[in-house]
Amino acid sequence: MPGKFINRRSSKLTKRSIVGRQRGHNAVKLESTLADRILEAVSQAPGCRIEDVVGNLPDLTWNQIFRELGRLSRNRQLRLVVNRRGLTVREC
Repeated sequence: MPGKFINRRSSKLTKRSIVGRQRGHNAVKLESTLADRILEAVSQAPGCRIEDVVGNLPDLTWNQIFRELGRLSRNRQLRLVVNRRGLTVREC
């Protein structure tokens, strides 16, 4: 069909972002909620391992948590420390 070329990847991404906007979703709101949940989990168990944080938030993927831990670490809200136990998370 001439003139009907649709890039399927971008069209799916666009549909998702449009649907998200229509429903009132906000990416910033999601990040702050995720950060708050991670900070709360770390404050309840200071010096815990990343695996413990992942276990306390079973509805999130390991990748989501790890990415957010990296962001929080760069913003100096958390500190990631390598020791014998593995990678531990501490509040700043």
